[in-house]
Amino acid sequence: MQCQLSRPVLPKQGIGADAMAGAGRLAWRMAALLLALVCAGCSQARLDANLCPRDGQPARSTVLLLDTSDPLSVKHRAELQRLVNELQSPTAELQVAAGEALIVYELGANLDALAPVLTVCNPGEHPDQWEWWQQLTRGRAIDLQRWRRFREAVEGLFDQIQTATAQSRSPLIETLGVIVPRHAPSAREAASGAGGHTHLILFSDLLQHSEALSHYGSYPAGDAVRNTPGLRALQTDLTGVDVSLLRLERSRDARWQTRDHYYWWTHLVRSFGGRVVWQESI
Repeated sequence: MQCQLSRPVLPKQGIGADAMAGAGRLAWRMAALLLALVCAGCSQARLDANLCPRDGQPARSTVLLLDTSDPLSVKHRAELQRLVNELQSPTAELQVAAGEALIVYELGANLDALAPVLTVCNPGEHPDQWEWWQQLTRGRAIDLQRWRRFREAVEGLFDQIQTATAQSRSPLIETLGVIVPRHAPSAREAASGAGGHTHLILFSDLLQHSEALSHYGSYPAGDAVRNTPGLRALQTDLTGVDVSLLRLERSRDARWQTRDHYYWWTHLVRSFGGRVVWQESI
């Protein structure tokens, strides 16, 4: 009787050992990835009640000065609504980007009582714009709630604007002298790039009117204010500040809102060390 030798059968545990080794490596990789994602989530900045970073300063601040010394017309209220929309739009020229602050002031006659009517920060990218790994590490519901608070705060700005009777004074330059030092980087910070940038927006008829200087009559050139005796107290250091000028046109003031007046502010800003990044009449 002949016996046929069969091929030796390899032990099954050898194949299982290789599979287990591969699975182990994959598990370690997944654990490392999960740890990296968790650490990324833990590194998120903590926000305060105004949605601004608790630690450190916003990368950029937009300071909006609203001139309500005269009631806004229907057209100008529509332009204000457009501005409000741009401030919260991710693609608009005047947007407040993720992580940046919006600080709003109303022009008033009493500079001692000058305080922001709104301070709020853009809480970050909208969840609809997140990458896949952000979907895993960040709480979508929490961020959506923050975005709703941001939009409600900015939209509420439109309803807060007073429509009272006209004020007798419009101390625009004096007001800048108060709010700019509060929010602009120092000259040393601006030169070194260490301080956050500041964007100043003036939503105003730009008709300065105070005891020191009035546009309702003769006045020195914009770039001569800082060297004019009696007006040196109006100097404002705008070094490192970007400025947008939105002049509200009024037919009754056409005599004063001339082409020269339009560019007077351009020269003034530049003489104070600032940079005009946007300018229009509306």
